[in-house]
Amino acid sequence: MRIGLTALAILAATVAATGTANAWGCIAVSEDGTYGYSYNFDNQDDATTSALNECANRATTDQTCEITECIEGS
Repeated sequence: MRIGLTALAILAATVAATGTANAWGCIAVSEDGTYGYSYNFDNQDDATTSALNECANRATTDQTCEITECIEGS
């Protein structure tokens, strides 16, 4: 859970720092706390796919990643 919260904080800070209107970012987390995130995508679908792929690349083969948060730019 702590890793997910850290990733959420990083995502929020990154989105805020870019200042890109309508930019999307998402966080995906697996059961064991492995995470992946995306930022600065033009649409939510692409941001979701990127976060899930990053999480899956880090997770063990028996873990499933799920999107926990998506944020549209600030």
